[in-house]
Amino acid sequence: MKKVLFAIAALATCMSASAQLWVSGGLNIDNTSNWGDDKSLTEWGITPSVGYALDDALEVGLNFGLSGASKDNNSYFKFKVAPFARYTFLSEGDFSMFLECEVGYENYKIKDQDADWSFNTNIQPGVKYVLTDNFAMVAKLGGLYYQHNPGAYSAGNYGFSTSTQNKFGLNIGTNLQFSLVYSF
Repeated sequence: MKKVLFAIAALATCMSASAQLWVSGGLNIDNTSNWGDDKSLTEWGITPSVGYALDDALEVGLNFGLSGASKDNNSYFKFKVAPFARYTFLSEGDFSMFLECEVGYENYKIKDQDADWSFNTNIQPGVKYVLTDNFAMVAKLGGLYYQHNPGAYSAGNYGFSTSTQNKFGLNIGTNLQFSLVYSF
């Protein structure tokens, strides 16, 4: 029994010695106005992430998100939590390319309506460039996704609406995301 406990402790020490903890995040704000329409839509978002590099090729982590929008007297607030795995398939010096797969849960609330939820999964390509021992720049683009919203929200032109949605798609050339990563 002592040998088994010692082996587990040794394995955990080796894993933690070769692993690396990192944090990153993003911030966005967007305002859309239409000509001839005195109403504008303001959207915002904060997206922190925390990850753990198990080895040079595999990382696991958790993406979070807080976002919202307002238009006239309407507004919504959304919270997201999404565990992910990232596999690096090409690494050359300070540059690497990866695929990230996340499975997420979102809870959102539209003003004067009951709270609702959605489930999504996304496979997204990305690149990473190491700037220093502690900082790196990450960019992710598009991806293959599936989303299930039993009461999906839509900003629309004149307010917010809900309806059940199942979305499956491939974004190519849209939804470019940049983040700065700090490694401990």
